[in-house]
Amino acid sequence: MDYFTKQSWKTAQQHLNTMNHQIQEYRIKKLDKFQFIIIEELENFEKDSQSLKDLEKEFVDFWEKTFQKFSAYQKSEQQRLHLLKASLDKNVFYNTDYEDTVFTSEMCSMKENMKMLQDRLLKETQEEELLNEIPE
Repeated sequence: MDYFTKQSWKTAQQHLNTMNHQIQEYRIKKLDKFQFIIIEELENFEKDSQSLKDLEKEFVDFWEKTFQKFSAYQKSEQQRLHLLKASLDKNVFYNTDYEDTVFTSEMCSMKENMKMLQDRLLKETQEEELLNEIPE
């Protein structure tokens, strides 16, 4: 019985060692697989992070260019508005001195014409009266 017990003990120990070895190999495989997945995901994360950094840079560049273009457009529009306002002030809402000069000149001309007309009418009226006074 002693021999049988020793053999059973030895066999059980071998089975336990084999089982322990298989469990350790299984755990190592699973840990290796987990480590591989973690490393792979870290690489993917780094790629994604770099992609996001690139996208952020493109986004910032785009908005800087857009802002510059908008600023240039705004400045151009302000200049155009200033020129239009200056032109409007100069050509439409101009100084009334010119109008006063034209008005005064026309009024003088009109007075002269009226005076000439009055003189002519007076002369014609007087001639008519003289003709009417002469006996025939």
